[in-house]
Amino acid sequence: MGIELKSARPMNVTSIDLLPEPLKKVRAQACKQLAGMLANMFDNTDDALFELADKAINSDDQTMYFDSMRKVRIQRQTMESLFARSLQDNFKIFQRSVTTEQQGGSEESDAFSLMQDDEMEESVAIRGMVSKINTLFGCSLPQLVQRMDFLAAQVSIDDGNNPIGPAKLSESFQYACQELSLNIRAKLMIYKLFEKHVLEELGELYFSANESLVASGVLPKLKAVKKIASKDKERKSRENTENLESSEKAAADQNEVFSQLRDLLANRPAQPQGGSNYLPVADSGPVISQAELVRMLSTVQQKNDVVTDGSQAVSIDVRQALHTIINSNGSAMPQAVSRVDDDSMNLVSMLFEYILDDHSLPVTMKALLGRLQIPMLKVALLDKSFFSRGAHPARKLLNKLASAALRWNEPADVSRDVLYNKINDIVVSILDDFESNVEIFTHLLDDFSQFVGKEKRRSALIEQRTRDAEEGLGKTLRARADVGHLINEKAAGRTLPSVVVELLREGWSNYLFLLYVKQGTEDPAWKAAVQVVDELVWSVDRSARLGRPAELLKMIPSLLGRLRKGLSSISFSKRRMRELFEELENEHLECLKGQKSGVEVSVEAIAKETTEKPDNVAPIILETPVLEPFEEEVSGATDDEFVAMVDSMAVGAWLECHNDKGEKSRCKLAAIIRASGKYIFVNRVGIKVAEHTRSSLIEEAQAGEIHMLDNALLFDRALESVIGHLREMKH
Repeated sequence: MGIELKSARPMNVTSIDLLPEPLKKVRAQACKQLAGMLANMFDNTDDALFELADKAINSDDQTMYFDSMRKVRIQRQTMESLFARSLQDNFKIFQRSVTTEQQGGSEESDAFSLMQDDEMEESVAIRGMVSKINTLFGCSLPQLVQRMDFLAAQVSIDDGNNPIGPAKLSESFQYACQELSLNIRAKLMIYKLFEKHVLEELGELYFSANESLVASGVLPKLKAVKKIASKDKERKSRENTENLESSEKAAADQNEVFSQLRDLLANRPAQPQGGSNYLPVADSGPVISQAELVRMLSTVQQKNDVVTDGSQAVSIDVRQALHTIINSNGSAMPQAVSRVDDDSMNLVSMLFEYILDDHSLPVTMKALLGRLQIPMLKVALLDKSFFSRGAHPARKLLNKLASAALRWNEPADVSRDVLYNKINDIVVSILDDFESNVEIFTHLLDDFSQFVGKEKRRSALIEQRTRDAEEGLGKTLRARADVGHLINEKAAGRTLPSVVVELLREGWSNYLFLLYVKQGTEDPAWKAAVQVVDELVWSVDRSARLGRPAELLKMIPSLLGRLRKGLSSISFSKRRMRELFEELENEHLECLKGQKSGVEVSVEAIAKETTEKPDNVAPIILETPVLEPFEEEVSGATDDEFVAMVDSMAVGAWLECHNDKGEKSRCKLAAIIRASGKYIFVNRVGIKVAEHTRSSLIEEAQAGEIHMLDNALLFDRALESVIGHLREMKH
């Protein structure tokens, strides 16, 4: 099978449509369905790239994924158009000669050998997914190929040139991506999305294409396909058996995890039973059935509420509530719960004790999530994989709700807050509608994921603009500071006339600043401009120039020429330049005559005048911004927990801060601007709310004004805490 993956191009053929009529119907249906699939893929691309950016381990990767998101969004329409055009051209294979077809794929091995590493990786990925899809549709695809081959007059149709086969569709998508300049990791992720949302969804298209061709009388009966279908049936049967065995093994593993948790729980000291108002536990004899227990919990669920005292959320006592229900009904049902069900109650209770005591969650949100204790207990009773399976929809939903809640700042009126209302609606839906069908958690998880995805996309754009603005400001401040330090250092300790001070302050510092920003300090133009400063300062320094008048005379024309050229390039006032040059010329003449003039600019003079005249500006040439450079690696180990906390802080970390009024707010570290040493913090919607230096963060941490928030999955943290607590009791 020949698949040209390196440089797919649409074919230039006659505009007369000579495609057989049965295939025109297939082409029309394919174009329609594939356009919808591709649109769905692009709709999911933002979320996928954002998730990768959110999990990025450094700011460079994060920026790369955000940049990829922007590029795909910009190129989407073009890519959809190119894919549609290439798809149409795929069907022109039926109008090509055998010679042309043979020539088209003859250079595959040579092209493959000349690929660069990224192209090779891309090609291997595409070949892998083509092979996978060919296997996935091993029944319908061979049928379609045979029927298309029957209609082809001049060329043989196979898996490699089937117009809507995975090979040609992948080739069309690669052609559509030709102008999409992405990092190879981002590009491979785009191909994975194409595989998931397009290639893996081709089953319906292949079925309808075969049905359409059969309806047109094209090979309605295929003997060879029966064998394929039979083999496919055997394969599916084998897969079903393997899946069943895998499910049984997984169930056994999940029961094993629950059994281990129960073993740990058995080491816990006996808990008080609450006297006659407490539901007892029975190791044998009549106990409340699981179905009845779930029904009773549904009654408790309807009344469930979490009490807060402004700083702490407290859950209800489940067994006492169950005891109350039994007594109120006057029922003759058993009065005890089984040890297994009681262990489930205890484990869920301990989990929610941790959750409601977690300082990372705002109290108001803890009260909301605490109301899910009874529904989660019902899930644990119905499905023991709740404790062992991280992908359990109920666990995932709780984790996602908590993750969003962690970023929330409580407004004056929570009833008008979008996130609070969304989480509240989900909690109410569970309390009102969840009886025993855990599918509700899957639906609510999908709904909340879409909500969070939209919020993240909006906040990511705002956050990126904030980062870009701060990066630009940081570079500007750093450039101003470095230029100022350079000029001040070169002037310090020297006697400079006022005209030189004005030239450097008003004009040349701005020229140096632009060179610094645009070209950097390694550029020859920057070094030449710095040399102008040295020559200018030397030209008016009598002590340095003593006994060298000829050298000064030779330097002055060149110095003035370079000054004029540099100042003109920044549109410096011609009138002001003329005035300053006249003054400089007079100064040079005076210097040549040996007369002294000027003002002293020295470190000692600055220190003295600042001390004697605190209200006056020190006689330095340029005021420079005070910046704290970012330290990539802090030298030496430190035992200071606050220094260690700040130095370990990574982009994406969430903090709780206290303002001067003692009010709490939550913010995320969005960027560390290395040029200025600034730590930039944003709120949940991506708006900048604070900036700090490393030293100010350490000071606030020491004063207890900031605290790191644990952004790890809430349920998993709670489960780890419970296991750790139970193990401590065991020892």
